[in-house]
Amino acid sequence: MRLFANTFWGALLALCVLAVMSAGPASAQASGGADAQRARLSERLAQMVSDGQNRLPEAAAPSRAQSASAHRPRPSVRRAYRPPRLDLTTPPVIPATDVECLTQAIYYEARNESEEGQAAVAEVVMNRSRALGYPPRVCEVVYQRNSRTCQFTFTCDGSIGRGAINAEAWARAETIAREVYEGRREALLPARSVNYHANYVNPSWAGRLERVRQIGAHIFYGDSITGAPRPGAELAEAPQSGSGGVIFTRNAALDEAYARIMLGGGGSE
Repeated sequence: MRLFANTFWGALLALCVLAVMSAGPASAQASGGADAQRARLSERLAQMVSDGQNRLPEAAAPSRAQSASAHRPRPSVRRAYRPPRLDLTTPPVIPATDVECLTQAIYYEARNESEEGQAAVAEVVMNRSRALGYPPRVCEVVYQRNSRTCQFTFTCDGSIGRGAINAEAWARAETIAREVYEGRREALLPARSVNYHANYVNPSWAGRLERVRQIGAHIFYGDSITGAPRPGAELAEAPQSGSGGVIFTRNAALDEAYARIMLGGGGSE
């Protein structure tokens, strides 16, 4: 602003001088000298105006730091994961068929994943139904819970019935569920893979299990590397379904003892 003020008052002063010099009578010699002086003043005035147009006041010119700050990308803010509120007292309404339960698991756990990602979730359910320490039927695996938690969160956090079903996504999940259930898809995971979690959470058990692979947003795990039971294998309590049925869970110790007896290896070691 100071530069603009100086330019304005300098120009005004030059105009006043020109006006005074051209107002009074003068001789030819004086007139010639005045003309020369007027020319010099006009040239100076033009230079001052040009300087004022081409220069910005210091207060208005952005500093290098401001310019760099304006073009610096803002860091993305990742929202902290909030665990869902679980309803572990209301008995669940369990579907009548294993394929429907498997479809539910795919739809609510992985409907935004690729076909491989959806099939991998289905494989975990099937692997559990064949593993010691887990329920023997698919629906029992999907709806397994105790008084503290449920194995598949969608079965106790209100996801079922919260919004309208996407018919296209449901049909895709049902096709994959049927293929995995009937063994018509190539396995993506080893049979020992019975646990997974989303990549935005960090469960306490993750460090105790063998990491198998990641598909999309889900990380899949295999055997325990510490000898401790795998998550979900020791859930003793089971929910009652809305139809009055009870889901029974296996006991790993009894299963192992029974297997030894059947193989002729009974007795303690």
